[in-house]
Amino acid sequence: MTEMTAVEALPASGSALLAVDGLRVEFATAAGWLTVVDDVGFSVAARETVGLVGESGAGKTVSALAVMGLLPRRGARIAAGSVRFGERELTSISPAEMRHIRGNEISMVFQEPMTSLNPAFTVGNQIAETVRLHRQVGRRAAWSRAIEMLDLVGIPDAHRRVRDYPHAFSGGMRQRAMIAMALACEPKLLIADEPTTALDVTVQAQVLELMRSLQQDLGMAILFVTHDFGVVADICDRVVVMYAGQVVEQAGVVDMFARPQHPYTHALLASMPQVTAGASRLHVIPGEVPSPDRQPTGCRFHPRCEYVVDGCVGSDVPLFPAQHGDALVRCLRHTELHLAATHLSGVAASPPAQRVAAAPLLELRGLTKDFPVRSGVLHRDIGSVRAVDAFDLTVGTAETVGLVGETGSGKSTVARLALRLIEPDSGEIVLDGTDLMTLDRGELRRRRRDMQIVFQDPYSSLDPRATVAESIGEPLEVHERLRGRGRDERVAELMQQVGLGSQLMRRYPHEFSGGQRQRIAVARALALRPRLLICDEPVSSLDVSTQSQVINLLIDLQSQLRLAYLFIAHDLSVVRHISDRIAVMYLGRIVEVGPAETVYTRPRHPYTEALLSAIPIPDPVRQRSRHRIVLKGDLPSPLAPPSGCRFRTRCAYAMDICAQVAPEPFHTDDGTTVACHLHTEGPHLRGQPLTLAEQ
Repeated sequence: MTEMTAVEALPASGSALLAVDGLRVEFATAAGWLTVVDDVGFSVAARETVGLVGESGAGKTVSALAVMGLLPRRGARIAAGSVRFGERELTSISPAEMRHIRGNEISMVFQEPMTSLNPAFTVGNQIAETVRLHRQVGRRAAWSRAIEMLDLVGIPDAHRRVRDYPHAFSGGMRQRAMIAMALACEPKLLIADEPTTALDVTVQAQVLELMRSLQQDLGMAILFVTHDFGVVADICDRVVVMYAGQVVEQAGVVDMFARPQHPYTHALLASMPQVTAGASRLHVIPGEVPSPDRQPTGCRFHPRCEYVVDGCVGSDVPLFPAQHGDALVRCLRHTELHLAATHLSGVAASPPAQRVAAAPLLELRGLTKDFPVRSGVLHRDIGSVRAVDAFDLTVGTAETVGLVGETGSGKSTVARLALRLIEPDSGEIVLDGTDLMTLDRGELRRRRRDMQIVFQDPYSSLDPRATVAESIGEPLEVHERLRGRGRDERVAELMQQVGLGSQLMRRYPHEFSGGQRQRIAVARALALRPRLLICDEPVSSLDVSTQSQVINLLIDLQSQLRLAYLFIAHDLSVVRHISDRIAVMYLGRIVEVGPAETVYTRPRHPYTEALLSAIPIPDPVRQRSRHRIVLKGDLPSPLAPPSGCRFRTRCAYAMDICAQVAPEPFHTDDGTTVACHLHTEGPHLRGQPLTLAEQ
């Protein structure tokens, strides 16, 4: 077996625009310099899109920051290796030269635009500042360029919105503004660091489509940093997989998905919810990415690898040419392992299983919630926003109901209304036959034992100053007056139940990984033995492998404890896997609800169809050949919702009646209920409800 470097494996199509070889990055610690990225090499050719993928802690972002020259001046250094951009060696040029290149020839889009944009300046000023810095033009020309760029990335009414501050933009529009700023000087290379991770699938599809079209128009190369293989299948030409600070595999995107060579790549692909049929356990990679100060000897993946042999534990493993295609792999057994492709998304789904209807546990009837809108120094009311409008939903005993929709549709408001954390303006909340709206404060507090919530970000919902034992034990002290040894025994039992050892009880939240913190949040929610668990985006911020662990945990707990879940998310692939029924919400109302497999395989509402179309498939051939619906624009403002059907302004099937009359729910033969004029008994359809597939 012959070793190769990334530079030796450059694409045959031409010389590399960016060539990284043997990169080693070290961080300063009290014990000395610690290697966090080691022997990293990859290349990006002109007009090419290369995906840099791996779990959190793999070293993706550190590698990208090293290329940009954005490592902290104190406490971090490039200890070895080469970063060549064209004919220039970026590791040896002066800071002034690097500042000229950065933003002008190489630009970067960061994951969270709200923290990257300055809230004190208008969006236009921030784009114009970049243009003036690198192009040496006047204020008027720079301002015109800012308007031009906002228009180019699809910001409507750009000449007016250029004067807005970042807080006035939606999440998708802020990401578009960041892309406009990065491309204002027409760079040759764009580094995109998780630019779609925090976005809805519909907005993600818009951003990916935008980047694809801009790449064609401007002829730039893209280094796309992500942990989502679905996105990689959609946009990338080649893939570089990183693990524990090293590159473990490189290949063309089609070859990578068809024949993964490294066990880590294979395991990541197998962990995706789209790959595993609903109601079965997701594949899980045991353990976690090791911290830089505790790297195992030999192959760094061997403690988690199901194919490990004695030779994997010895000396470091170099990169070898793979068996198939123009690829590299860091695995001693790559010639003998035949890892099967795992993308099963193209396989026709099995018919939905017939489930016996569960007795209602939670019933939400006609819920409505308005929030006042205030303006000015005196905070005078200028109107109200109807966040939830005539909302009806039932969750049965031991049933999982998925509630999906874009950000701003009202999902989290429904969660808080169901628990009476906020009070509805009208409607009923019935838990096991008891109307919670009739209970006084003391009675409600006692009934809250039966219903708990798990929030999206466990780090912000756990007290950083409290130990795990204190956080999990708090509800036991409040509701059961359990303290001391009795409390600790119950906490230890709960930690074992969620797959964490009781020896971790005295640690603080910052000492745990994201997946472990979410398990702690679940343990706290289970402390009082509830019957209903509301999960508000519990896995949206997690890596795919960690996400699989949390989903499997929820499935196991439901089986053991007969829990009911209201599972809120914007990713229909995750919701489909865990849910018995799915409810789709748009601008405060449910537009479709029904059995999970039926909604997924035969969507009746155009909005559901668009959500499903926006989910990236982990198969580059199918992903790029399938018909996709990319919704235009964002949700309309709840201050002034459209008349009639609220989705009509973004709907490809909109008719005249959609602007005049709000559709009534229609019960289909498939067991779904859909609020759409395409599925009514009106004369325009001669009484025949149609499926979107039939149209």
